[in-house]
Amino acid sequence: MRKLAILTVALAALAVPSLSHAQVSLGLRLGFAPVGGDAMKDLKMSDGIKSQIPIQLDAIYNLNKNVGLGGYFSYGLGQTASDACGTGVSCSASVMRLGVQGTYTLDPMGQATPWAGVGIGYEWAKVSGGGETLTLKGFEFLNLQVGADFAVAPQLAVGPYLGMSVGQYSDAEISGTSASIPDKSTHEWFQVGVRGKFDL
Repeated sequence: MRKLAILTVALAALAVPSLSHAQVSLGLRLGFAPVGGDAMKDLKMSDGIKSQIPIQLDAIYNLNKNVGLGGYFSYGLGQTASDACGTGVSCSASVMRLGVQGTYTLDPMGQATPWAGVGIGYEWAKVSGGGETLTLKGFEFLNLQVGADFAVAPQLAVGPYLGMSVGQYSDAEISGTSASIPDKSTHEWFQVGVRGKFDL
């Protein structure tokens, strides 16, 4: 019986070697993200929101030194087209994104530690002006990221990142009235920025 218990513990240690290295990493990103594609058929995203300045929070549980799983939340200040809300009417815009992601960290290459990530989520885009607010929402079905970390302290790293996400709005709401978008299309956000990562 004792041998069986020892064997079970040994097999568990081999099967799940990551538990002894598990830790949580928190990330904070600041970037710039121009847009591409269409909000819906025959309506370009850039006719409403040209770009955004996203601030993103990441929470990652590191299964081992290479693989991590977690979530992200992003809030972006949007830059609108000059006539997005009509001639002479000022506009404001925002973009929120919420989802799950997986990351893979490569072995260090000199002072840089490269990493890559993939995720899926949900997105809300709002444009307000002239007393009205238009909200578009739908799934972000692909979110790709690459970057590099440079250690500045034992638990803190900072570095650049690039990202691209592809989404499709399925619903629209204006003045409290919601409707499904019949002619859906896809849009893309292209991100470049800086990420800080703190290992707990």
